[in-house]
Amino acid sequence: ARYQNELSGVDTELLAERFYYQALSVAPQIGMPFNQLGTLAGSKYYNVEATYCYLRCIQSEVSFEGAYGNLKRLYDKAAKMYHQLKKCETRKLSPSKKRGKDIKRLLVSFMYLQSLLQPKSR
Repeated sequence: ARYQNELSGVDTELLAERFYYQALSVAPQIGMPFNQLGTLAGSKYYNVEATYCYLRCIQSEVSFEGAYGNLKRLYDKAAKMYHQLKKCETRKLSPSKKRGKDIKRLLVSFMYLQSLLQPKSR
């Protein structure tokens, strides 16, 4: 269903997500469904949701090797975004736009901190 979504433009994301959660209910020790859920999450919430899924995949009894590369890619993005955010000026924004920027800054900073705390074994 996920590949059908990517190839044909049919909105089957919820169906794919449902199938991955069903796979986890049948075989919770397998990490691959978490990896796929991370891919489905895309860049929602500045990659926090995808990062969670990739970490769950890696910590599974039967992890998926590709999750390490996916996680590293997200951490690299977080570092780049973090350094760009440090340069942004927020004093001239309206309160609602400033709040949005503050939330982005929080989530990106959290992701950057996560990347710094991860072991560099892979």
